[in-house]
Amino acid sequence: MVRRQTQILILIVFVFKCFPVFSAFTKPVSIDSVDFNRIHYKKVRKLISSQKRFGVRTFNDIVPVCYAIPDSNNFQTFKKSELIRQDINVVWNNLIHQSPSEEFDGRIVTFGLLYSKKLNKFLYKNESYEGIDEGQILFFNLHVLGIKNIAVAMEVTRLDNDHKEIEYCYVDNGSTKGTQKFMLKSTPEGFTEITQLTKYKCKSRLRDRRLYSFFHGRIVAEFFAAIKNKSEAGKGGIAAGQ
Repeated sequence: MVRRQTQILILIVFVFKCFPVFSAFTKPVSIDSVDFNRIHYKKVRKLISSQKRFGVRTFNDIVPVCYAIPDSNNFQTFKKSELIRQDINVVWNNLIHQSPSEEFDGRIVTFGLLYSKKLNKFLYKNESYEGIDEGQILFFNLHVLGIKNIAVAMEVTRLDNDHKEIEYCYVDNGSTKGTQKFMLKSTPEGFTEITQLTKYKCKSRLRDRRLYSFFHGRIVAEFFAAIKNKSEAGKGGIAAGQ
């Protein structure tokens, strides 16, 4: 009897000890809790703080606005593919584990902030990164026309390790709606074809038909070049030809 009571007491102490940690872990993170001093780009800071105008109080309140088939006539399509002379598993590993500070560090697009809905935590520029996961919201700064900066945010809405596909959707209250997909497939030669498919709709008709596809094409080209160089050089895996 005494032994039974002791076991129950230990269990109660364990539950109460862990409960505050669990509560803190699951508590939604406020928009105001961002350390704006660690975000280099004014437009990104403005995009985050402006969410409060739309009733968004925590990062968990931010919702993705994906491509919708019933509304497909209002969406534009962008598609680009690249051959990478490396095994698909090496390319996939590089793709999902490359830090966004490195992955998005080109002349046009640079990384601003990442928030994980699953972990309720931030990742600032140059912090250690474990890999892409569903529920991550990424904020970027786009430098266009050499003078103008635009902030963009997307959420990882699907990560399929079996089919080697990643899906991002633009978040609500932004200037663009739609879905970006990265898809990998093996070639008969044992290499990898990576394809980027975007279905998008902008608020501006001019941006829809001319500006978006032009700059998006350059951004994707920068991204493909980075992942191709890393994969074919053997970083994070086996070098091509070995």
